[in-house]
Amino acid sequence: MNHLHRQLLCALTAAICLTAMADDADGALPTCGVPRIDIVTKDSVAVTNKTDYIPALITVQTSDFRLQTSDFPHYPLSIINYQLKSFHDSVYIRGRGNTSWRAYPKKSYRLKLFHRQALFGDATRHYVLIANYLDPTLAINATAMEAARLVGSAFAGHAMPVELYLNGDYLGSYMLTEKIRVGKGSVDIDQQRGVLVELDVNYDEPRRFVSRSYHLPVMVHHPEDSAADDNLTAIATHWNDMEDAVRSGSDLAALVDTAALVRYLFVYDLFCNNEVGHPKSVFCFYERPLHLDALEGASPFTFGPVWDFDWSCGYLGDRYFELPFLEPYEQGQWFSVTPVTDYVDGRTAYNGYPFFDALVHHPQVKMAYARFCRDTLSGGLPGQLLDFIDGYASLVHLSAEHDATLWPNTARHASATDELKRWLTARAERLLQHSRQMIEDDIASLRPFGAMDNYQLPIIKYPLFTLDGRPLSPAHAPNEGIYIVNRRKVIVK
Repeated sequence: MNHLHRQLLCALTAAICLTAMADDADGALPTCGVPRIDIVTKDSVAVTNKTDYIPALITVQTSDFRLQTSDFPHYPLSIINYQLKSFHDSVYIRGRGNTSWRAYPKKSYRLKLFHRQALFGDATRHYVLIANYLDPTLAINATAMEAARLVGSAFAGHAMPVELYLNGDYLGSYMLTEKIRVGKGSVDIDQQRGVLVELDVNYDEPRRFVSRSYHLPVMVHHPEDSAADDNLTAIATHWNDMEDAVRSGSDLAALVDTAALVRYLFVYDLFCNNEVGHPKSVFCFYERPLHLDALEGASPFTFGPVWDFDWSCGYLGDRYFELPFLEPYEQGQWFSVTPVTDYVDGRTAYNGYPFFDALVHHPQVKMAYARFCRDTLSGGLPGQLLDFIDGYASLVHLSAEHDATLWPNTARHASATDELKRWLTARAERLLQHSRQMIEDDIASLRPFGAMDNYQLPIIKYPLFTLDGRPLSPAHAPNEGIYIVNRRKVIVK
C-alpha cells in the first residue's frame, strides 16, 4: 500500500474511532491500572481469521498506568522502564496463533502499525496481543521472558499487561509484546543476510522443509521475498549439517552458538515447557555469507527468542502448578534416561524430544549446561523471578478482576499467583540439585584407575584415546596421563 492510500486509511479510521469514542456515556475511558488499548476497525468489521489484515485505528492510553507505577515502586523495573506513552495510529489487525486461535474463545491478535512505535526500546511496527487464556496468573509468559532477559538469552521479548477493547467491546486482559521477526525490536540481525527459522509441527509457512536426521518441521520466516526460494536448499543444507553433528557428537563450534543454546535451554527447562517436544514455536537464526547461496562463512545457529509458555509450569491440560508433574522432570527435562522419567522414550512420536535430548547430551553442551544451571540457580535468579511475579501481580490484579467478568479462569488470580511461586521455587531447587549431581559425577570420573574396582572392563568395552584423538590398544596398560574413555576424561596414575 502506497503512502497516499495509507493517509486516506488513517483519515477514514480516525473518523470512525472518534465517533465510537463519543458514544461512551460519560466520555471517560475506564482503566484498571494498566495501559488501555482501543482498536476500531473500518466499518466495525469483526476479526475472524489469521490471514486477512483489517484496517483500523488504535488508541493507547497510559495515563492511569503512569499514576499507578509512581505509587507502587515495587512494580517490575523492566516494565516501568518501558516508558510506554499514549498514542493514536492507524493499524492493521488480524488473528494469530494455532491451537489458541482454533480452540480457545479468547483470541490473540497480530498488529501492524502505520508508524513505528518504540514501546519497549527499539521502534517497530510489529506487535502482538497475547490472550493468555489458559493462565490464571496472566504472568507465565511474561515471567519466562523476564527469565530469558535476566540470563541473556538471545533477543528475549518484553511483556506489558494491557486492557483490550475491540470495536467498543471489552475483550479482556492481554499481554502486549513484540512480533518475532528479523528487524529492530526483535531479532536484530542483518536484513539481507539474516535467516530466521521456526520448528513447528503446524508446518504452515510457504518456505519449509523436513530435516534429514531428526525429521523436524523447519519453516523459514526470513527472508520473506520470493527470491528466498532460490536459497532454500542452502538454508536446509546448513541446518542438516548441524543436525548431523548433533547426532554424531561431532564438533558444533561452526554450527551452533552453544553459549546461547545453554541459556535458551535453561529457560525451557526451568519452566518445563512442553512445546519443544512436538516441536512448536522453537525459533533460531543465523547470518548467511556474503554470497547468499554459499555455505562457507555462514554463522552458527543461535536458538531464540524464547516463545510460547502456555503449556508449561506443570500444565496438565486443565490446570497448572501440579507439583506431582515435577516427577517426570526430576532429573531434568532432557537428561533422564528411563521411560518412567523420560519424555524421549515415553513420547517418541514427537520428534522434538530426541533432537533436544541429543543436543543437550552433546559433549560440548552437557557439562556447560550443568554448570550454567548450578551457577544461575545458586545465585540470585530465583529470587529475582519471585520478585518479578509479585510486582507483575500487583500491576495486573485489577485487570485480572476485570478479565474474570468474561473469562472465569482468572477469578483465582491471587491464589494461582501463590501457586506459581511455590511451583517455580520447587522446580528451581530440583534443577539445582540435579546440576550439582551431574557436576559431582563428572568430577568423580576423573579418579585414578587404582581407586575404581574392575575399571579394566570399560577399557575393554570402549576404545581408549589420547587427548589428541590417537587410539590406543586396550590390551596394554596405558602410561600415566589423561585419556578419553567413552567420551570421558580419565586420569591414569
